[in-house]
Amino acid sequence: MSSWGTPWAQRQGPPQIDLLPRRLVEQRLIRRQRTSIGAGFLVLLAVLGIWYALETHALHDAQAEADRGQATATGLRAQRAQLQPLADLEAQIAAAEQLQAVVYRKEIRFSGVMRDISTIVPDDVWLTSMAVAFTSATNGSQAGTGTTSAPSANGGGATATTPGSPGAGSPIASITFAGAGLEHVDVGGFLRALARGPKKDGEHVYLNPYFTTSQKADETGQAMVTFSATVDLSSAAYSGRYQPAGTVTP
Repeated sequence: MSSWGTPWAQRQGPPQIDLLPRRLVEQRLIRRQRTSIGAGFLVLLAVLGIWYALETHALHDAQAEADRGQATATGLRAQRAQLQPLADLEAQIAAAEQLQAVVYRKEIRFSGVMRDISTIVPDDVWLTSMAVAFTSATNGSQAGTGTTSAPSANGGGATATTPGSPGAGSPIASITFAGAGLEHVDVGGFLRALARGPKKDGEHVYLNPYFTTSQKADETGQAMVTFSATVDLSSAAYSGRYQPAGTVTP
């Protein structure tokens, strides 16, 4: 046998002859194609089913989260409704404190004034009467525009504007004293003590101590000096009660 062989020597078995009609072959091919398409469609349906299941689960999780958020918001609204009376009370307290600060803005505590004067008055001087007159600034006009009409040294009633005289320095009130002492020098010491009186925030509380009269008389065999004098109160005399921190009352 030749080493080249023949084309038929490479085929195994007897030759095959397709005797099926062409129409049957085409039908088989169509059935195969339909089967492949159906299988692909089933795979697609399976993928869509899995995707739908996952999306449904995610939707359920989101809905549950939304329900929890809604429940939390409802609870917070309920708590807010419960705490609303407290908020209203705090607002009322703040309004009351504001009103209190306005009412006490220009308060002068004369208990403190009396305590200061009792400390300042020398042992050989005593007071028989005191009277207080408020300036227009204290009674509600603009601060710094009011002046005090106080008796002048000669007994007149002119408004004093000279530095050191009654009414100078925009006082808020004026105190008139009447009293007695052993000597004129004692009465002068009382007024000098008023001039050196206490300070508040670096400002003198008492301003412009001033004699109006000072006479020496002999009563019951003992010489005494009767006097009348005035002293002004600066804005440092305001008590500052119920005022916000750092507030300065003019």
